[in-house]
Amino acid sequence: MATLKDVARKAGVSVPTVSRVINNYQYVREATKAKVLKAIDKLDYQPDIRAQSLRGLKTKVIGLIIPDRFNPYYEQLASELEDVCYEQGYGLLLCSSKNNPERELAYLNILERQKVEGVFLVLSTAVHAGQKLNNLIKRGIQVVLDEDMPGISTSVVSADFHMGACQAVEYFISLGHREIAFINGPMNVSSSIGRFKGYRDTLNKYELKISKDLIKEGEFTYETGYKRTLELLRKWGDRFTAIFCSDDLVALGVLRAIQDKGKSVPQDYSIIGFDNVYLGSIIEPSLTTIAQPLKKIASRVLKIIMRKKMTKDGSYRKEKVILPTKLIVRESCAPPSMGR
Repeated sequence: MATLKDVARKAGVSVPTVSRVINNYQYVREATKAKVLKAIDKLDYQPDIRAQSLRGLKTKVIGLIIPDRFNPYYEQLASELEDVCYEQGYGLLLCSSKNNPERELAYLNILERQKVEGVFLVLSTAVHAGQKLNNLIKRGIQVVLDEDMPGISTSVVSADFHMGACQAVEYFISLGHREIAFINGPMNVSSSIGRFKGYRDTLNKYELKISKDLIKEGEFTYETGYKRTLELLRKWGDRFTAIFCSDDLVALGVLRAIQDKGKSVPQDYSIIGFDNVYLGSIIEPSLTTIAQPLKKIASRVLKIIMRKKMTKDGSYRKEKVILPTKLIVRESCAPPSMGR
């Protein structure tokens, strides 16, 4: 494996000059830089990232911790972040906590040992390693969360979940629906709270009744959608005509449950999901949903990590970025059936 000295010898320059070129220092002549870059290419030299980090230089690697790598939303988020990292010359280390707080903590320790520049943590629904996150921030690792977390003063980048819920419920109402069921995620996370408030506020805006019987809570899973829909159909099937789902996996479970009961979408019930995962566009009927701006989320996360804005006391400046959602209209919604 080629060393820094090998590159210097090949380019006919000193080792410090090679180091300045690698670390993009100013005041290196273009001709010298070209010779060094050519030698690096010829020798296939790879800088020692860990050695760079020990010298206080950027490693250009960030970490992403997601709750579930089999959830298509997190898969698409990881893909977008990988793309923006690649465009900026950064690497991405992907970890899945599987909604397990011990795994979340273990991966935070691993990422710290790998000397990453920053971590984007998509919070699980379990208890989180708050003290560990604060320690990372104190040690110079920029931490970005996807929602606010009590006791953690750091940046947050997320979609506007309240806005997305308002868009979904308003679309139902515009089609003539008045009894709208809601299958939400766990209410101990702010994204679920935001969705619920959007659902509630929109019904209040149009002076429509909010029925606790039509509101169900669960996880962001297909199984939640299927089970909660069966419960709704068994007890209140004639009362509602539409179901707003906390995410697209839940919506897929809802669709299957309705079909298993011999009903149809959108003829008998209309459905709106949340996230705009690719599966929603290829099922039959295709899923009307609320799109999160994943590319913008990924770009803002990386910009925050790259900038590392400091306050006067030496801590990182906290940024809160809430990005707008968009209604994607497909085939799973229609006016309520008059004959049902």
